[in-house]
This record gives sequence, C-alpha cells and structure tokens, in this order.
Amino acid sequence: MYGNQNLRKDIGNTALRNHHVTIKDIASSVGVSTATVSLALSGNSRISEETCRKIIMTAKKFGYSPSSAARSLAMNKSGNIALMIPNLDQIFQQSFFALAMNGVYDACLAKSYSLRLEVVSDSFVSSRRFIKLFQERSVDGMLYAGSTSADTYLNQLYELKYPFIFAGSYLNGSNLPFVTGDNKKGGELAVEHLLNSGRRKIAHIYGDFNITSSLDRFNGYRDALKKAGILFDDSLTAPGGFSEKGGASAMKKLLKQKPDAVFAGNDIMASGAIKEIKRSGLSVPDDISVCGMDDIPLASAMSPALTTVKYDIYGIARRAAEKLIDIIEGRQPEQVKEFLPVELIKRESC
Repeated sequence: MYGNQNLRKDIGNTALRNHHVTIKDIASSVGVSTATVSLALSGNSRISEETCRKIIMTAKKFGYSPSSAARSLAMNKSGNIALMIPNLDQIFQQSFFALAMNGVYDACLAKSYSLRLEVVSDSFVSSRRFIKLFQERSVDGMLYAGSTSADTYLNQLYELKYPFIFAGSYLNGSNLPFVTGDNKKGGELAVEHLLNSGRRKIAHIYGDFNITSSLDRFNGYRDALKKAGILFDDSLTAPGGFSEKGGASAMKKLLKQKPDAVFAGNDIMASGAIKEIKRSGLSVPDDISVCGMDDIPLASAMSPALTTVKYDIYGIARRAAEKLIDIIEGRQPEQVKEFLPVELIKRESC
C-alpha cells in the first residue's frame, strides 16, 4: 500500500516538473496556504523555520522561480525604483547624469528591480508627486542625483519613513541617507598637487554653491591654501555653472588676475578653461596649470590630457542604489551616510 502511495507522489512530482509550477502547486504539495508560501519565499520571519525550509525545498525540487511581477505582488511591492533628476536634458548634456543612471540601472538589474526616471519639475514638487508615487505603490524607493539646498521638501519622505537616498550629494541639516564622494578631500588633493608643482596663485572655477558637492570642493580648495599659508583671494574665484561654456567664461575673467594655476570644480569646466587659456595665447601647463575633478571619459582625451581627481560617479550611484534596495528590503537601517574615497589622477595639464 505504501509503495503505491509513493508511486502516486512521484508521478505527481513528475507532472509538476513538466508544467509551469505555481505557488498554488507548492502550497498543495506542502499542505499550507498560498499566502504562507508567498510569505516564506519573500523571507518573512513570521513563518516557522521548519515550514519555511519545507517550502523552499519543495520550490527547488519543482524548479520554481517566481517572476519579478509575482514576487512584487507577493511582497505587496511595485518592483520599481525611481531615479530623480533635475532636468531630462542633463542626461545628454552632462556625463555625470549618464554615468549615475548607468550605476543605478545596473544595481536595479542585479536585484530584479525596474528603473523609472522622474524629472523634478515645479509641478513634481507642488503636486507632491514624490509622495504620491509611494502612496499609489508606483515605486518602492527613490534615489536623487543632482539635488540642491532648495530640496528641503524631501525631508517629508524621512518623516513618512519612505525609502529614499541621495547619490552624489546630500542635504545639510537633514537625516536623509546619502552616498557621495569625499568632495572636500578632492578639492584638497587638487590644490595640494598644484602647490607641490610650484604653483602659488591658484584660481578656482566653481559650479553652484546651492549644491553641497560644489561647496565642499570649494571648501577643500580654500582649506588647502590655508594649510600652505596662502591667504584666500575671492578675486581668484569665479562661477562656471558646470558647463564648458561657463568654464571658458570664468577663465576669461580670471586671466585678468594672472593666475599660474586653476582648479576647476569639474572636468567639463576644466575643458572650457583650457580652451580659453589657449585662445589667450598662453600654454597649459607651461603658463597655467589646470586640474579638474571627476575623471570623466573626456578627461584623458583632452589636449593636454587633464590631471584630475577621480570621483567615481558610476560607483557612487550604484552603491547608493544598492543601499536603497537594502533599505527597501529591510536589511539596512535608514541612517546611511557614506563618503567614498577620491583619488588624484596625474596627467599632462599640471
């Protein structure tokens, strides 16, 4: 009698392996509800260890692999992560956003999440879309690349306990989590290298002080001068707006002060500065040394090749997305505050 029962069970298992296995099949085999199977496969701690073990073993035996949609449904989640950017054009105009998007996308892909873009327009803020996306279960978490000091409205996400993280920046005075590079150290490394090469009248082209990364780079510049016993001179600084055109315009203004070196707050502005120096009939680095920051792909292709500080935008964004997924899935506390190391890359411009 027992042999016949085992035979019937083996036949049943073979039949299951030969068709698309569902949660219902696993529940029937183990003798539990479909809800229990869903909870066990999503790692819910309310299910006993023994029951969870049986469910997982049965799922493996039947070759069950839930789709991302099914997992999301079982866990009451959307399976989506939103990447917030200040302007859609930025992705095509600045490599920062393209590299950041690639980093976030790869992290999402590795954990079977889908990525969606959200442009932070006036209506995005005024309509409180950043909260509605969570309330409507359209997203499980949000990541913001390119935030400014005006983004204090995002503190509401922390108060409401919605998963959120900054990538490449942070909000002063906020508890919101972030992963960024050590921008202040980057500014110090750039200026220290220029000082060690014999330069003393070092100018600085900055981006936007409403962005913490830009302000931190400026503070690194100023602190390095102070450590070297050089007084800060405001006439040796100018805004470049993160663009090549802005970098050239700032350099044109700074040339009147006759600097022997310039630290540009990003590589794009450094490119503009080099072009303006050449237009004025001067040479890089013989007359003026130039150091950038970020080490984007363009940096090594410039003429001369740009000395810069490597700020791993892709790596920062990917790590931020991984931390966000950990927060979403309950593996990471919300208080993530990471400054990743930066590195001086020596080339030909100084």
